[in-house]
Amino acid sequence: MRFDKVLITIDVRLKAQQLQQYLPCSATIIGRTLAGIADEYARESKAGYYPAIDFFKTLVNDDKNPVDPDLITSAEQVAWLVSKLARETIQKQLRPIFSSVQFRSVQTLAFSMPKVRPNSKDAIERLAEHYTPDAVKIELVLTMMRR
Repeated sequence: MRFDKVLITIDVRLKAQQLQQYLPCSATIIGRTLAGIADEYARESKAGYYPAIDFFKTLVNDDKNPVDPDLITSAEQVAWLVSKLARETIQKQLRPIFSSVQFRSVQTLAFSMPKVRPNSKDAIERLAEHYTPDAVKIELVLTMMRR
């Protein structure tokens, strides 16, 4: 008997309907609000990029900080819920097939650096999609027993 292991990385985006039963407001609203704030910040500072969400935490004591700390907290809470639901779903679907399912990492994509640049086509829409905390990148190790 031998054990074959496979390392995979997958991106998981939960549907709005799945999240709606757990949240008081849509995750999309959080993403759109953060995108508007980030776009305004990038234009005013003449930056050639949009910052990651965590950047706005550094401006908490700054009078020019346009981000309400509760908005970032909401994004973090939604991200936590999305991570939990994604893990549960993957575990439930893959456990009957593989002898073990191990999660190596779970990262919320909304908190990574956006790949969208100011002045690019559909920048605000793409930025809002990026900042919406409904997607995670999951790294898994799957083990299968063979005879």
